[in-house]
Amino acid sequence: MSRSISKMISISVIICLALSVFAFSAESSYAASKQPGYIAHRGWSTKAPENSLPALKLAARNKGFYGVEFDIWESSAQKKGDPLLLVMHDENIRRMCGVNKNIRKITRKSLGRYTIKSGSHVGRYKGLKIPTAEQALDTIWKNSKGAIPVIELKHRMSGKAMRHLFDLIGDNKVAIISFEYKAVTDAVKMAKNRGVSENVQTMFLLDNLSPGKNKSTALRLKKAGIDCVSIKYTHVTKKTVKVFHKRGIEVCTWTVPNKKTARKLARMGADYITANGVVG
Repeated sequence: MSRSISKMISISVIICLALSVFAFSAESSYAASKQPGYIAHRGWSTKAPENSLPALKLAARNKGFYGVEFDIWESSAQKKGDPLLLVMHDENIRRMCGVNKNIRKITRKSLGRYTIKSGSHVGRYKGLKIPTAEQALDTIWKNSKGAIPVIELKHRMSGKAMRHLFDLIGDNKVAIISFEYKAVTDAVKMAKNRGVSENVQTMFLLDNLSPGKNKSTALRLKKAGIDCVSIKYTHVTKKTVKVFHKRGIEVCTWTVPNKKTARKLARMGADYITANGVVG
């Protein structure tokens, strides 16, 4: 082999190595510097009872939160007037209110009978009532330092209820999330029909995800127009994040237990971190 050819090969090898190092460094720098958006799970639920107006207010006022999450159910018992959308995580209100009652069986007339009696620092907040979606949204918007409402649909809503929800949202920025795939696609379609798709971020929640299905799930979400996948934090890996990012799907994680874990997920490239009391 001539000296000139050997020299050319050596230069090529050096260039390839340099490019590899640059790519690795750029990727590491991106993962280290990227700041995820933090979402307050059920409001600031370590400072006030979860899903209560004080919890939502406290979270909205903190500049460290990207979003303030709360859960809603459609009352099946409310037959007259606008649909009644109630804020509560559990379908039965026993854990929070001490009464064996299905949240979906509550009407506007009976709503005042139920008081929140459990949750963080509940003694500071006497006479707390179950909020409506309208009250929750208004509380967040009036107190927000930049955080948006993150609305979890606990089930697939009726068409009437979804239209009512979007009437309440108007042209404000929100995120709509759910474990129910059709509930999320309903939101995608409603946002498109209302011409507010740019203001409505959609997320599909997953309890776990088989690594072999990451690609097909990402493609399915992309085809449906869903913006983000939200995965239980114990199932998130750097490889998982890359698969979804490659197909234009953002990645949220829930419910992250502490700052150390949050920082680890941020290094993996997670776009959003949902947590109880962990602030960015």
